[in-house]
Amino acid sequence: MKKIIFSLLLLQILLFSQILIAQEEEEDVKDLPTRERIFLGGNIGLQISNINTMVNVSPIIGYRLTNRLSPGIGLTYQYYRDSGWANQSGFTAVSHIYGGSAFARYRILPQLFAHVEFEALNLDSQMGFRTDPDRDSRFWEYNYFVGGGYRAFLGGRTHLNLMLLYNLNSSSVVYYQNPIFRIGVDVRL
Repeated sequence: MKKIIFSLLLLQILLFSQILIAQEEEEDVKDLPTRERIFLGGNIGLQISNINTMVNVSPIIGYRLTNRLSPGIGLTYQYYRDSGWANQSGFTAVSHIYGGSAFARYRILPQLFAHVEFEALNLDSQMGFRTDPDRDSRFWEYNYFVGGGYRAFLGGRTHLNLMLLYNLNSSSVVYYQNPIFRIGVDVRL
């Protein structure tokens, strides 16, 4: 038991020292030209249940305002397939959802960050999302995400982001369950 505790303590010390070294090596973004403060990337998402499938592709562009704070904007495209309709009406409903988002990330540690995001999605009401016949065939849904992520260095100026987000919009018709898992990549210019 003592060997296990000692091994875990040693591993923790080694990991903590690597975090401190990474923090010391990072140059201040104030010293960087504007172009090198910009990053491009995006997220992909997948949500699968017995009833529906959702595939999300969201390219983003962000700006490193400080070493810790990075706001940005993005576009969203989602393919949505609802098999639950097959039980009620004999067919499977398919929709294409699009929209945009604004986000901010705050780095807590070099590898960990907090993430907040506002997303506006345009949905097809004929798929059953809205039953109001006086409305257009499409309408907007607004989602508010909070959560965090892990940032892994891939080499060069590239990072892999693994995020776990919670949608505060409990009446969302697109996201049936929380939390939402996203995988993304950022590349600094």
